[in-house]
Amino acid sequence: MKIVESVSAGLARFEQVKRFALLPAALTVEDGTLTPTLKVKRHVVEQRLSHVLDRLYR
Repeated sequence: MKIVESVSAGLARFEQVKRFALLPAALTVEDGTLTPTLKVKRHVVEQRLSHVLDRLYR
């Protein structure tokens, strides 16, 4: 939390990180959350981590 706050300190209020979550595991190609070109498969991440995303948008 302190690291996020220190990085956000020089930013305008609308640019600052307000909420964040640490994922239980890294996103990888092997688990299907990344494409071979390392792009995030958003629909897959949304399905698997919906409980985490719901907490961020409460």
